Amino acid sequence: MLEPIRDQAAGLCAWHWRAPLRVLAVVASERTDAALELLWWLRRGYADWGLDSRVIEGAPERWGEDAELADVWLWHAPAAAVAAWWPAAGGHPLVALRAEPAALVDGYRSLKHLRRAGFAPIAVALSAPASHVEGPDPALAAACAALARTCQRHLQWAPAIWTLGYDDAVGATPTEAVLARLLDAAWTLDLTGDEEAAAPSC
Repeated sequence: MLEPIRDQAAGLCAWHWRAPLRVLAVVASERTDAALELLWWLRRGYADWGLDSRVIEGAPERWGEDAELADVWLWHAPAAAVAAWWPAAGGHPLVALRAEPAALVDGYRSLKHLRRAGFAPIAVALSAPASHVEGPDPALAAACAALARTCQRHLQWAPAIWTLGYDDAVGATPTEAVLARLLDAAWTLDLTGDEEAAAPSC
């Protein structure tokens, strides 16, 4: 599975890339824009840190053709594509979650697909803006609890669920602690320019 990615990594080395490059897989939502909202907040949050990010589409074998240089790549792809291409030791794919029925169904389906493919995806719960909800969002908390129970019942596994919140005091940016944890969950491509070291590593 990794051969096309190794070939692509060698191609990226020719760009004299600064190592490491972090790649986050954001699973596409089927019937909602939850994943697009997650991508938007990730780009905004990392930009506040001075990190340049790019959303990339398509299979990894095309990344060198389509993707622009960045500090962080956000791979937006369906769960089936992530399950087929994501390396087993490549961090954790991200599944966006909102407190609405369609988003819960999409989230559960994606988590189930990835879990059965051998991955440990992370559910990223998107909270309402602080100006609309005081304190923890009760609807989102209930949705997260329901998702965890469903996964435990049917998959004998419950995903990590991290809440990406908003803070009006800092311009409604996502919480920095979760942004940092998500980067830690990324797949790190250590592209050093050495042909033997060109294979992706975590």
